[in-house]
Amino acid sequence: MLEGIGIGIGKCIDLLSRIADKALNKFWRDISEGKYPIIDLQGNLSYSLSNEDGLLYVRNDFTSSAYEEFDFIFGSFFLPDTVQELLSGDRDNDKVLLLMVYGENTQNLLLSELDVSTDYMLDLPYGVYSFFGLILDAGTEDLLDSTVHAIGLPCEDNLNHPDLESFYLENPAEIMEFVDPTPVEITGGGPYYLNLIMLDTEQIPDCPLLLSEFLQEYEVPSPL
Repeated sequence: MLEGIGIGIGKCIDLLSRIADKALNKFWRDISEGKYPIIDLQGNLSYSLSNEDGLLYVRNDFTSSAYEEFDFIFGSFFLPDTVQELLSGDRDNDKVLLLMVYGENTQNLLLSELDVSTDYMLDLPYGVYSFFGLILDAGTEDLLDSTVHAIGLPCEDNLNHPDLESFYLENPAEIMEFVDPTPVEITGGGPYYLNLIMLDTEQIPDCPLLLSEFLQEYEVPSPL
């Protein structure tokens, strides 16, 4: 499972590396300014908004067709104590939480900054999607040079399970049994609910510690 997850994240990082430098650099600068930016594979930039329910709305303004059908996804996190320590304090602690959404049908990528203390929602066209969370060192000049402190993966269990925290602390390697990395098919009938469990990279065997190292987990097929 770990190998497949590494390849999946590596695929997203490979796409991320193809975004125009000017757009990606602006996205990275806007994070340091607290703007909660969003960027897609074409380098389009937008910004999340807080709605009246206190959710962070990750706006998907980049669709090319006005006739596409959408559905809403509501997201939350499980943050074990080890991960909460990474994010303790204010924005000066130089850590940032990002959400990566990969469209399996369109091979497009949506990357957005999230607030660890706020649940979020986003709207996506019908299709099949993979979701990953990342906690990165925000103090680097280049996003791809960032240290990866934690990885968020879809969780198949109830995040409010009272034994989940103690289980994680006692059996960090076995926490993967709570993970379900299967892509999510959005077909209507929502809303959908996405729970991401954040895993400390130091407790994941052989996990890359630099964002750029995930590219080594994903080999781009050679052209015929």
